Amino acid sequence: MGNAIRIGALSMLAGHARPDDATLRTDQERDQRVPTGSHQLCDRGFLPPGFRALLTFLLLSLLFGGLTPLCRAVDHPDAASQKTHPWLVIAAHTPGLHATRNAIQNSRLHSMIEQVRFNQTELPFDQGVTVGPGAGSLVIQFTASASEASDPLHYRLLGFDTEWKEAGKNHEVLYDHLAPGRYEFDLQQAETSSLRDPVVESFAITVVSPYWQTGWFRILSTIFLLFLILALHKIRVDYLLRQQQKLQEAVAQTKAELTLAAKIAGDAQEALKEQALKDGLTGLWNRRAIFAMLEREVCRAQRDKFPITLLMVDMDHFKNINDTHGHLTGDEVLREAAARLSEVMRPYDFAGRYGGEEFLVVLPSCSPQNGLQRAEDFRRAIGERLVPTALGPLTVTCSVGMASYDGKMPLEDLIHRADNALYRAKKLGRNCVCAETSLRAEEPTRHLSAVRKA
Repeated sequence: MGNAIRIGALSMLAGHARPDDATLRTDQERDQRVPTGSHQLCDRGFLPPGFRALLTFLLLSLLFGGLTPLCRAVDHPDAASQKTHPWLVIAAHTPGLHATRNAIQNSRLHSMIEQVRFNQTELPFDQGVTVGPGAGSLVIQFTASASEASDPLHYRLLGFDTEWKEAGKNHEVLYDHLAPGRYEFDLQQAETSSLRDPVVESFAITVVSPYWQTGWFRILSTIFLLFLILALHKIRVDYLLRQQQKLQEAVAQTKAELTLAAKIAGDAQEALKEQALKDGLTGLWNRRAIFAMLEREVCRAQRDKFPITLLMVDMDHFKNINDTHGHLTGDEVLREAAARLSEVMRPYDFAGRYGGEEFLVVLPSCSPQNGLQRAEDFRRAIGERLVPTALGPLTVTCSVGMASYDGKMPLEDLIHRADNALYRAKKLGRNCVCAETSLRAEEPTRHLSAVRKA
């Protein structure tokens, strides 16, 4: 605007400290004319540095209660003063302490201040100026008196200028991009040698902050942000809990599946083990398994000094059955014979298939006298009942050889004795029991006893 004095206000905040003007007024007067820092509180608000939920909420509540009246006074002027423009309103000027000075100002106001414009809009300034919201350009025009040559004009904008400035010959002051806040424009005419004359012209200027820069908006935004954070936190916690529950269910299901798989694998392993140790046709222990079990019982007998009776059972004329009726019928006879042996055995006895049609029966803790009786039980279980087959019932008999462990002999000798006793039973006509035992452990001779059934 011509040669007007332009003062850039974009980088200077409205909250700057006012200059030391003790030569013109006392500190008490200055504090009551423009409350220091009041515009800063409404303009900048208060934001706590951290978010501790309860503590932040309490601090914001206290701050909101203290700031609301102050912000309301700045942001909402009197209804009577809002008739000029929605964004340009006139605020009541705060009276000073000295009525005499105010009277002087009112009487000479129009003699010095000629025009006040904010963003190219002319404003009345009798009772002060309230403009906004937001920053803008403030232009103040004033006239010079007849004594301007001897008494130069000086001005300042409290809250923006740090010292008095000389008006010069332009008689116009421009504050570009004046930030929101509270100011006071002072204009004086003083002697060159001294600046102690009273202020001639003075009026208050209030630049209202935009609503998003007001304290109440920042408080509400902070509270909203706090509740939003709490809501997001709760949503995240609920999501994590659901994911944890799903994970636990998946882990439980996987654990159940693994348990079932382990059981199936264990059953399969037991089946394989049983298949490896048992005879596939008769279901009795196979040759390797029966030898291992017999060896274990012999070791126990040596340690605990208890007797063992070993029976070797052979089916009579089994070759004739295969030749006459076929091998399938022979298999049926072997399965039936094994089942009948299992029926007679005690829970701790065990039997196995020794050869084609031969079986070994181990009777732990069984004396020779009881062994003969048990051998007769096995012989009768097989020979006294007909064996059912697909071709019809057949009469089948067996021969039994018995040997007793003396506590010292090797395992091979025990089996050899049972085999010799079986051989003698066959020579005696089959379908009988023969026993071969030592009369004394040190005597090499053997005693043969036979029980023959008609």
